[in-house]
Amino acid sequence: MRRILISLVLLILFWVGNKSWAYQHFKVAIYCTKNDVEKLSNRDYFENTLAFMQQYIKIDKVYLEVHRRETIDEKTLQKVKRWFQEKGIETAAGITPTGKRKQDGHFGVLCYSNPEEINMLLSAMHIAARNFNECILDDFFFTSCKCPACIRAKGKRSWEEFRLQKMTQISRRLIEEARQINPQIQVVIKYPNWYEYYQFTGYNLSTQPQIFDGIYTGTETRDPRYTHQNLQPYQSYLIMRYLSHVAPGKNRGGWVDPLRRGTLNRYAQQLYLTLFSGSKEITLFHWDGLFQPADSGRQFLSDLIPTASAVFQKFDVLAPLLKEPQGLVVYKPLNSSGENFLPAYLGMLGIPMELTSQIPDNAKKVLFTANAADDPSLMQKLKQLLEEGKEIIITSGLLQRMEKRGIDELISVRVEGAVHIERTSDLLFRKIFSTVQPITLPKVVVPTNDCWAEVLGITPAGTAVPILTRTNYARGTVWMITVPDDFAELYFLPRESLWQIRSFLLDDQPVLIDAPSQVSLFWYGNNTIIVQSFLEHSTVVRLHFGKKVSVFDAMTGKALKNQRAAKGAVFEFNLPAQEFRVFQF
Repeated sequence: MRRILISLVLLILFWVGNKSWAYQHFKVAIYCTKNDVEKLSNRDYFENTLAFMQQYIKIDKVYLEVHRRETIDEKTLQKVKRWFQEKGIETAAGITPTGKRKQDGHFGVLCYSNPEEINMLLSAMHIAARNFNECILDDFFFTSCKCPACIRAKGKRSWEEFRLQKMTQISRRLIEEARQINPQIQVVIKYPNWYEYYQFTGYNLSTQPQIFDGIYTGTETRDPRYTHQNLQPYQSYLIMRYLSHVAPGKNRGGWVDPLRRGTLNRYAQQLYLTLFSGSKEITLFHWDGLFQPADSGRQFLSDLIPTASAVFQKFDVLAPLLKEPQGLVVYKPLNSSGENFLPAYLGMLGIPMELTSQIPDNAKKVLFTANAADDPSLMQKLKQLLEEGKEIIITSGLLQRMEKRGIDELISVRVEGAVHIERTSDLLFRKIFSTVQPITLPKVVVPTNDCWAEVLGITPAGTAVPILTRTNYARGTVWMITVPDDFAELYFLPRESLWQIRSFLLDDQPVLIDAPSQVSLFWYGNNTIIVQSFLEHSTVVRLHFGKKVSVFDAMTGKALKNQRAAKGAVFEFNLPAQEFRVFQF
């Protein structure tokens, strides 16, 4: 083990002194929009910007966009393609399916009931097929159109049903026409970051992964607070894992942009988290946008490109240690919705998540959030797991959605209104802890002795409210987590209560963290973990192991000091704000 760690340190030292380092464990691609390609057709701009990038990043591939609102001149496309190939850089096509027409000032999503707009997209695909053996569809291959033609075509179907069927048909037609021109072409669909809402606009995870040659994953989570999506940083990891399960072997990579990131460090985190998930290619969007600013002469400046370089160099050294990402299995049926993006918030609480559309046979514990209710056979699945002696974890949101579908057979609790809590405790009230801020929770009523509330919230008046509830069924155990309507209020839970929740839900795992919220834990199958802070201040983290082990910092080779726990082993370290550490044990 020590030899491995020493070798890693030597590799890091080699990297520091060698900027020509080639990435061994993943590829880097850069997406060039139509406007970028047109700018790159100026030879001076091409040479100068490429030279700047190659000081920092080894570029394996570029995606050259054929269409975005308008279709590019084919000769311009061919010229830029040739220049990149002369530099030894692989080229592929890109298409963003948008038109000039805008709806309410937004993206100008195509209407797939309009033959002219369909033909525009097909024409762009014809150009891509004539010139490339690979084409990626940027994440605008959806429809939100409600024009009179779409209303007529929808008929009595719901918008969801109509769009899922329509986009499946268009997907097949697009592939067929591309292959008529170039039988060798590989067409890849990039899915956006809003995976909980795909079905509402026609992204069909039940059909499209089989139709397309590959999929790509939008891992751009941007700033988690001051954006309309409020996507949590952990999702940059989580969505890659989910789509890799949806289309095994076909998820080609993750895609990050620098938009609305808030800070430069948030950009770096998105890159790291994408790579932590096992991504074998990462795409940076977009060429000209990576320069900040660029003047009209030969001087080009960028904070983003050196930042990406540092991430790639560091990760390439660590990558051999990060095999087989693992976590608590979370079941999300295809094309489902409910308690949207909740698993990313739970991941921010130090509970490793493995989001999947299929329940693995070897899963001992499975988490079911409200979107699992979209599976008509859910009750059968829950009972089967419990009869096999396994543990299921449900949320208060799933309980409410399943009230009339027999969930009371498994757990006899109900929700009656809402309450505010300011303190927490355990079942025996041995210690009481203050929340960071007041939390609004569903008021869960638990029948005494039939169910046990292992972690409790306490209202200002002293009323106890279950946060983590347990009961038995058949040979298994049912847990329920009470979830606030505003998921971000989970971050207000005291560190001590988070430790209790982790201890109950992850007691079969070799290592747990004792840390405040917004410190995440990533598990890997070869006795490797990552602890990542998203806090704005440093914090002390403790690693708890169920047995005696030795723990080494993979980046320095130094051993952590055992705190001499009564059982197992405990290791303590300081984690700076917004940083991560990698350990082997």
